[in-house]
Amino acid sequence: MRGRKKAAINPSSSSKGGGGVVGHEPTANPCNFFQLPRRTIFDIFSRLPINTLFHCRCVCKRFLCFISDPEFARLHLSRSPLCILIKTMPLQNASKRLQLAQVEADVANCQVMKMNFTPKSNVPTCDISHMNACNGLLCLVGAEKDSSFYVCNPILGEFITIQPPYKGRHRGTFWGLGYSAVTNQYKVLQSYYPAIESAERHVVAEIYTIGTGSWRSIGNAPTDTVALPFNAFLNGTLHWFPCTPNGSEFIHSFDFETEQFGTLPPPDHFREEDKKFTNYARIGVLGGCLFIIYFTNSIRFDIWVMKEYGVKESWTKQFVIENLYPKQGSWDFYEPMVVLNNGEILMLYNNDAVVCYNQKRRNLRGTKFFRTRSQFDAIAYIPCFVSLYNVAKGEQISRIQGTREYEKLCTEEFQDCAGCGAPLINPGYSFPAFGAPCGAVNYPEDLCARNSEIICTACDKHQAAPLKSFLTLGSL
Repeated sequence: MRGRKKAAINPSSSSKGGGGVVGHEPTANPCNFFQLPRRTIFDIFSRLPINTLFHCRCVCKRFLCFISDPEFARLHLSRSPLCILIKTMPLQNASKRLQLAQVEADVANCQVMKMNFTPKSNVPTCDISHMNACNGLLCLVGAEKDSSFYVCNPILGEFITIQPPYKGRHRGTFWGLGYSAVTNQYKVLQSYYPAIESAERHVVAEIYTIGTGSWRSIGNAPTDTVALPFNAFLNGTLHWFPCTPNGSEFIHSFDFETEQFGTLPPPDHFREEDKKFTNYARIGVLGGCLFIIYFTNSIRFDIWVMKEYGVKESWTKQFVIENLYPKQGSWDFYEPMVVLNNGEILMLYNNDAVVCYNQKRRNLRGTKFFRTRSQFDAIAYIPCFVSLYNVAKGEQISRIQGTREYEKLCTEEFQDCAGCGAPLINPGYSFPAFGAPCGAVNYPEDLCARNSEIICTACDKHQAAPLKSFLTLGSL
């Protein structure tokens, strides 16, 4: 990327109160965007797509400061749309990456924004067997029993490594990343088989609260084989179907606030024999509610939604999916992922395709969001700017190799105009697409604290001009 020419600094420029005027004229009129209240700026930025925010981070140091602020990160996370993140099975050697897609649709058209997460820029490794996401962070784990957990933000290129507490023991089938809104803490849950042999083979659960640096045992865990659905997290709780259900214990859960396992009741029409065949059922979160599906035939199925969490009587038949045409001699399975703005439903089909169901036309069509040559795992992920420096204090935080050039950037003098935000000194630097600069998220105020009264010539000439609308942002 071509660097911008250095601004000429007039040594004879007058300075007032430690400030000064720098001979730099980026535009005919200065931008008064920075004179807006901070929360108004956050509100404007939080409504922008994630790829647009990448470009905004590269405009000037003040933009980077706003986007790195923890308050903005929380606001943006609350508004950021849910995306689809996939990993092929097995990971294709020709494409060591995770693929992200954000789908937006209205009556007229459908738009897809894609990103690739690679070990060089976003994630610590792609040699993983499972992945799980919660509240903007991603958790990766390898196939080996002694594999470490990686909790990362692929947008910022930050990650921490969580070592298993003991080497050599057999890890259980259940694990997951969760978040407690009450304590503002992220936690990793895992199960394992004790090394001591006993007549009754039991599974023990332990939890790692990010920031504490240690694992804690929380008692016995369910012994069933567990496979988390596309979107399992709701109300601070993970949800799943056990592969070997036991009686009425059909929907299992784990609450990260109370750190307790529990169960939820299915709709009344579910029979006892239905609960014994969870291979024919699907569970997850759709539109902010828990849903359940039971496949009774291969040409249609119903989606039941729990309107009021935890209340059995609130189960409602929300969607009817019909006119399906399965392949001859096969039984197809669908897992709803996202309801688009135009009412269409994106669904995972047999773990090898993403299909779209039109409720008005009652038909199903294929999509080309992901072009893979094998089956894949898909999870719900919300891209965000939540930094591990703010939510994982006390941990050893690392950056992906592609973000290390920021280290040099932040040791150089880099000053922005206090009026329009234009770079004045060392403007030849340009920010990479991913990764936050060293120290930015730790001390965001430092990004614009130095010589904050220095302005460029253009802003100095227009200091007395009336305040412009924030729409003048487009003149940057």
